[in-house]
Parts: sequence; structure tokens; C-alpha cells
Amino acid sequence: MDRRRLVGEHSKSTVTRLDTVTRLDNGDLARQVRRQREELLAARKQMRLLLRAIVEMSSDLDLDATLHRIVTAAMDLTGSRYGAIAVHDHDDQLVSFVHAGMDADTVHDIGQLPSGKGVLGVALKPTEALWLNDLSTHPAALGFPAHHPPMRALLGVPITIRGEVFGNLYVANDGLGNAFTESDEIAARALASAAAVAIDSAQLLDRARASAAWITASREITTALLSDACPASSALQLIAERAMELAQAEQAIVLLPANGPADEIDTLVVSTAVGARAGEVLGQHVPVDGSTDGIVLRSGTPVITPSFLNPIPAFTDTGQRPAILMPLRAHDSLIGVLGVARGKDAPPFDKDCLDPVGDFADQAAMALTLATDRNRERKLGILADRERIAHGLHDHVIQRLFAAGLDLHSAIARSRSPEMTNRLTEILDHLQSTIEDIRTTIFDLHSDAGSDGTFLRRVQRLVAELTDNRPVATTLRTIGQLTMVGSGLAEHAEAVITEAISNAVRHSGASRLTVAITVADAFTIDIVDNGEGIPAQNQRRSGLANITQRAEQLGGTCVISSPPDGGTHVRWIVPLSSP
Repeated sequence: MDRRRLVGEHSKSTVTRLDTVTRLDNGDLARQVRRQREELLAARKQMRLLLRAIVEMSSDLDLDATLHRIVTAAMDLTGSRYGAIAVHDHDDQLVSFVHAGMDADTVHDIGQLPSGKGVLGVALKPTEALWLNDLSTHPAALGFPAHHPPMRALLGVPITIRGEVFGNLYVANDGLGNAFTESDEIAARALASAAAVAIDSAQLLDRARASAAWITASREITTALLSDACPASSALQLIAERAMELAQAEQAIVLLPANGPADEIDTLVVSTAVGARAGEVLGQHVPVDGSTDGIVLRSGTPVITPSFLNPIPAFTDTGQRPAILMPLRAHDSLIGVLGVARGKDAPPFDKDCLDPVGDFADQAAMALTLATDRNRERKLGILADRERIAHGLHDHVIQRLFAAGLDLHSAIARSRSPEMTNRLTEILDHLQSTIEDIRTTIFDLHSDAGSDGTFLRRVQRLVAELTDNRPVATTLRTIGQLTMVGSGLAEHAEAVITEAISNAVRHSGASRLTVAITVADAFTIDIVDNGEGIPAQNQRRSGLANITQRAEQLGGTCVISSPPDGGTHVRWIVPLSSP
């Protein structure tokens, strides 16, 4: 009995344990099924979100809008609180950072956006991903700036376009329990692949739009230069303005050779400047040797650079910032350099912009050359007409008047009436006065004070006379079309040059003297010597005060300064339209 009871109790115990195990297995199985069901539902939701994100990205071809859509889509796909795209250049430098998840006040308090250091500076290869449950443990981690919200988990995947990494897509969470999963990485990779196609399409459209805008601007400049709508004095201004606008820059300049052909000159002059600090940049002289501008002029090759050799005051001496220099080429000849510069926080110029900007520069240079040639031909035609009129006045009109005068002389000699004699004498005087007026007109037709050759010859003769028998090495440089200088302005210019050179050779003890005349948006005279300088009290008392008064009367300015290395610099600037 005892044995049978023990066996029965043992059997009951075994059945009880089997029932317990079965119930436990069924519970685990149910939980596993629920977990798998939840994962499938989450994956299904991610797939719907991914498909929707792809459709939305492909419907918007604006690059900035596309990047923002990608970031928000990545946050939705992974349930992240923060997201960003870090765009890199060919040197793996961070050039753009598009982010979401932080409010405007937080962004303002943080201040400067990331510069590509720390974890964000880790370059991802086309096939790699960055998956961190605690980003502070990464060797490259540098911490966060003040006011930055805490972030712990980080997932980053590369966005690869045509075999090159365009940038990295990041999502991040704060606090424990928010780590990313393998499913999140798969979704992020899929989104990055779709994003690459959308970004590539947006970039192609942006380049097409930019190229079309540059072509339109080239046509506008060509049309303006080859018509009467744009005088020659405004041609370079128009070129610089359009270049600055289309390049989204804050400054643009045009540098032309100070004298002679491009392969022989040693100095470039900023003949046109637009944008920030244009008045300070205009008229600056840049040596060809040892300068970035000179390299572009000599080589005919464009340059994209954040910094310049031999920086130009008020243009490229303000620290590193994106800039591009393009040669102005016409008929296989280099006539100058076009430069544009963006703000220091602006995105750099991409190599893709070289072709449209280069075509614009070539087209503008060609149009400028054609317009200059046409103006020269027109002026030659005017001079030929003047010459013909002058010959006609001299050979015919004056001779007839002279013959009439001889007849009057004979009539006066034969006259017996004092009243008639006086009247004939008066007529003869008027006739002689008319002959003198015609001779003056003939002289003016032969020699216009505002003409290029005459004004230049007068300045050359003036400089030679003022420095004759003086131990001063003198250089005269001119840039621009001196034909735009009227006779009144030419007289003022001669007076200014006379006064400034006289002071330099008599009082400064200079051994070198440079006179530079620039005709661009304004009329500028720069006279620089290496003498002892002029004390401030002498500037007020000497004849240099007259120079300042002349400039003010014409609506311009005169600045007399002493450079740090000694000497005196007289800069006289007045409107080109001054009488």
C-alpha cells in the first residue's frame, strides 16, 4: 500500500510539474509572438514612413527644402528627437549643417553651428555607419557647447552620390533607454539611399537654374553694351553688379592692367568695385608678381580660394572667406580679372560654378571689347567729320570771308564819306572777329581738351615740366577711357596734379613719385611719393588746401595721408560727370 501510494503521489507531482512547464512555455511563446508582432508592425510603420518620405523628397527639387525633408523624415523613421545633415566638401571640411529638433531660442543661445570637429568630424566611408549608444564614449567626442541639449544615442549613415560621400545623416536621442536598433539603421540607410537620388536631382536643377541665370546675365550685358542703353563708363559696373548678384556674394571687383598689354604690365588696378566697402576698394593697386590676382591674369586660369596672396585692402584682407577670381578673356587675350567674394560664414564656391562663371566672364569681356572697338570707330568717324568740316571752313569759308575783307578794305580806301568809312570799318571789324571765331572753332575741332590723346599728352608734358632737373624717378599710369574726361574736369585735374607734384618735389625730398589716373565709375587721381610726408598743419596752410576745395566743389573728396612706410599719398576723387 505504501509503495502504491508513493508511486501515485510521484505521478501526480510529475504531472503537476509538466503542467507548470507547459504553462510557462506557453507564456514565453505568447510574449515572443507579441514581440514579433510589435516588431512587424513597427517595421510596417517604418516602411510606410519611408515610402512617404521618398515620395515627398522626389516632389521637391529645391535643395535646401530637400535637405530639411530628409532630416525630418529620418527623425520620424527612427523616432528620434534630433536630426541633422552635415555636408562636407572634397577635403572633408564641414560646409553646411542642416538640423531639426531644437527650438529657435536654443539655437540662438548655442550660437555658432558645428564646425566639423569632434564626432561630427569623423568621416564616414560610403559603406560605413556610426552607431553609438553613448556618444560620449567615442574617442573623438569633445562634449557639447554651452546651452546645447543633452544627447546620448547617435546613429549616423553616409549619403553617397555618384560614388562620393555628399554628407552624413545623423539622428540622436537623449537619456537612457533610447538606443537605436538594427531596424533603425536599416531604415536610415534606405532613407540615405533615396535621399542621394533626391539631392542629386536637386543639385542638377540648381546648377541648371544657375547656368541659365548666368547666360541671361551675359545676354543682358551684351545687349546693353552693344546698344546706346549703357555708356562705356557703366559697362564694368554692370558686369560687377551682375556677377555679385548671381554669385550671392557681398563684394565684386574688376581689375584691369594699369598700363600696357596684360603680359607686360606689373600692376593691376581695381577699376570697378560694388558691394560692401566699394569706395575703399576702388582704385587699389595690386602687383602682378606675388599676388593671386596676378597669377590668374598671367595663367588665364580661374582660382577658388578662401585667402589671397598679397591681399587687397578692404576686399581680401578681412580674413578667410569664399572667393573666386576669373580671367577676363577676349580674342585669346587677357584684359583683366573679375573677382567676387562672399561673407565669411557663407558657403564656399563649388567647382561646378567655374564653367558658368567662366563663360559669363568671357562673354562679358568679349562684349566689352566689342563695345570699346565700336566706340573707338565711332569716335574716329567723328574725328574724320571734324577734320572734314575744319578743312572746309579753312579752305572755303575763311578764304571767302578774307576776300570779302579785302573788298571792304578797297571800298574804305575809295570812300569819301566819313560816315560811310566808319560804317565799313565797323563791318570789317565784325568780319575779322568772325574769322577769328571760325579759326577757334577749327582749332577746337582739331584738338578737344577732353580727348584721350590730348589730355594724356598735356598730363605727360605737365609731369615732365614739374619734375625736370629734379632727382625724382617719376611714373605715370592711366587706366580707363580718358575720352570720358570733359574739358572742365581736365583743367581741374591739371591744377591738382600741378599742386601735388609741386609740393612733393619742393618740400618732401622724395626720390620716387607715382601719378595714377583712373577713369571708372569716378575720376580718381592718386599721387604717391616716398618723401618725408606733409605735416597736418602744412596740409591746411599750403596749396594742398586748394586741392581739397576743388574736390568738394565738384562733389568729391580729397584724402591726404602718410602711409606707415613713409611718404605722402594724395587721393583726389570726383564724379566723372563733373563740369
